[in-house]
Amino acid sequence: MKQWTNESIYLFGLIACMIVGTMAYTILLSESNVGFLGHLILPAIVLFSLILGMRAGLTMSVTLLIFLFSYFRWFSSIYEAGNVQFFNVKGISFTILLLIMSILSGLVHQLVNNVQLSRHELEERARQLIAVDPETWLDNTDRFRMDLNAERDRLIRHGGSFSVSFLHLNNFARFEEHYGRTEYEWFLNYFSDELHMATRRTDHKYRVAVDTFAIIFPYTSPKAAQVVHDRIRPLLEQYELQSGKHVSLTYEDTFYEVNRENCNTVVDKVVAKASSTS
Repeated sequence: MKQWTNESIYLFGLIACMIVGTMAYTILLSESNVGFLGHLILPAIVLFSLILGMRAGLTMSVTLLIFLFSYFRWFSSIYEAGNVQFFNVKGISFTILLLIMSILSGLVHQLVNNVQLSRHELEERARQLIAVDPETWLDNTDRFRMDLNAERDRLIRHGGSFSVSFLHLNNFARFEEHYGRTEYEWFLNYFSDELHMATRRTDHKYRVAVDTFAIIFPYTSPKAAQVVHDRIRPLLEQYELQSGKHVSLTYEDTFYEVNRENCNTVVDKVVAKASSTS
């Protein structure tokens, strides 16, 4: 909130300075006989800087000033009559004022871009949070699809293979009903921790449904991925409740191997599998 307040004050200050500069420019115009062209110069430069930025605005200002100087110096009869001159107080004031207005407009352009960039960053952070399962803090189905497509794109570019596995807990939807909410939350935290410990840091873990988990194993065969499931199996077959009672959680696991030849077909099957469980 404080950052937005500072940016608002900064923006209002720039706008106030631009209003003062416009008033000063109008006064100079009223005291000079520069014709209709003079009324178009400032709006054109301001709009150019607001749209394209300070550098573009200053470039246009300098180019326009050089053109006007050359025009009035060699081709305009107004210069000869002494109505338009650059090397006097009014001419120098016009030049400085146009450059200042270019800078102010460019600063507004930069500020707006920074605000938009900050907004995009906040949206990206929100999207990152939305892509996380709140009960296990594993990535959810949306992130699974994104990472799956990214892994396929990497495979198409560089070759190799990767594996995807699903672990579906049978009748887990009734776990909370049988053992209570506290036991349910305890199991999810426990299982999430054990899943992280059983896998590598480069393996991506997801909760794609209430009772289904998925793992993407980069550069791994299904046989090697099976090792992870083997590590998890004893934890499920002899899970100890907080009361000390042991229960057996049955599950089904599925493995997919994705390579360059079958990537599109298999990825479609994996997505369909994830969609059917959610």
